[in-house]
Amino acid sequence: MSIKSHYIITGPPSSGKTSMINHLENLGYCCFPEIARRVIKENRMSNLNCFPWNNMKEFSNQVFRRNVELLKTVNDNSLCFFDRSAVDVIAYMDVSNIKRNTSFNNEVSELSYNKMVFFMPFWSQIYQNDNERIETKNQAIQIENQLRIVYLEFGFELVDVPKVNISERANFILKRVQKNN
Repeated sequence: MSIKSHYIITGPPSSGKTSMINHLENLGYCCFPEIARRVIKENRMSNLNCFPWNNMKEFSNQVFRRNVELLKTVNDNSLCFFDRSAVDVIAYMDVSNIKRNTSFNNEVSELSYNKMVFFMPFWSQIYQNDNERIETKNQAIQIENQLRIVYLEFGFELVDVPKVNISERANFILKRVQKNN
């Protein structure tokens, strides 16, 4: 059995995921930004009133489907990094007390993500809100806890990325990927 080369970088809001994805992309790696942010922007531009703060169930469906479709377009052997994954959608639904879509659970086990997931813990020193990130610090910590639970539930191994500068974080991730392949 070959090792899957699609690595997830996840964690709660304000943990440095997007900065890490941008950094790895600048180093020449194949990277995919967070789909939820893109869906929020597109829904705003289309005047579609479907956001995580007013219609979490439909928003989750949109984001989950886009994650699944994206993964189908990526070569199975390509080393790629993803800012979040379909698994995150399930954790966010849990936090929002939205009943899980059972097809999501089944589909996650079929997705070609590597089982080693890079987890960026909440980092209060870099916490900030923006147009797409509106969670409070307490909500971010709740999301962090649920992300850990759901990833472990689906059989992923969480590797906590240390809270150091971006280059050191990238080196940590790349060394683990190299060892894993």
